[in-house]
Amino acid sequence: MRTLASFALGTVIALGLPASLQAQRQGAVEIGGFGRFTSFGESQQLDAAFGGGGRAGVYILRNLLLEMDLSYADADVNRAATGIAVYDSLNRVSHTLWNYRLLYNAPLTEKVKLLVGGGYAYDAFGRQRQVAPRGGGVSGLLGLRLALNDMWSFRIEGIANQSSGEDSPNIAPEFRDSHINIGGQAGVSIALFTSPRRPRVDTVIERVVQRDTVFTTRLDTVRVEVPGRPVVIGAVQFAFAQDAITEEARKVLDQIAASLVESVNMSRSINVQGNTDAIGSEASNTRLGQQRADQVRDYLVSKGVAASRITTSTAGEGNPLAPNNTDNGRATNRRVLITLSN
Repeated sequence: MRTLASFALGTVIALGLPASLQAQRQGAVEIGGFGRFTSFGESQQLDAAFGGGGRAGVYILRNLLLEMDLSYADADVNRAATGIAVYDSLNRVSHTLWNYRLLYNAPLTEKVKLLVGGGYAYDAFGRQRQVAPRGGGVSGLLGLRLALNDMWSFRIEGIANQSSGEDSPNIAPEFRDSHINIGGQAGVSIALFTSPRRPRVDTVIERVVQRDTVFTTRLDTVRVEVPGRPVVIGAVQFAFAQDAITEEARKVLDQIAASLVESVNMSRSINVQGNTDAIGSEASNTRLGQQRADQVRDYLVSKGVAASRITTSTAGEGNPLAPNNTDNGRATNRRVLITLSN
């Protein structure tokens, strides 16, 4: 009952936190289940055991998860005879492990994240407390997360925790030695209460073909008529976390460059703005947006457009054209917009 009550309390706290985090786009809840394999410290004299558990947590910052998990297993005892009946009659021990941690999700690709975490673990052998210790200590985690879709993910991780048995003063000293348990666990999780930033469209686009904006009217006939609503003459997409210009993007930029170098358009200037999806930190996305804008500027300059006619900027992830909680939406947001200045 103590185990269930502790886990229930932690879950309620985790589920309640998003109410105070509505201003943060990362205030999503994660819950899940997993299977676990545990190899116990040598001093425990227990066989490795399989078990299972559940987890609940909340993203308190971007990619930073505050979570707790609880696992349970039954382990076979492999101790030599001691001559003490209460010890020697023990054949199996129940093992319960509470873990409370901060977990950082470092993006490796659009679908895969590296999991690195640490915190406090409480280690308990519950049915026979007189011969097996209770105690807490530090815990660490290293693993991978694979996004199955926009809500579900698969997690595989290795965990090590240290415990001293300080909460069991009445058992034999040799069974209260500090020990380290090593475990591996794998399972699925679901993210709830996600709140992606609402897309904002503040441009006049002549024609949209799939993901690219292609200008189809003579450039010299176009004027910026609405302040604050620039006319987009081109948009090019980028691969995840990349700033390299694709072959598809070159075709669009070649059209724009050819129009800008015509004598009738030599007085026209352009703005080049880099944009990203919402994966990764805001700081890294701001840098990536600028790198993409610079790549487009350099390509246009290589095609004969004077650098003095081009202004670059970055919006990072701050100006999404589509929701960032779908694959297609994130792909749409990985773009550079080219707009007229005059």
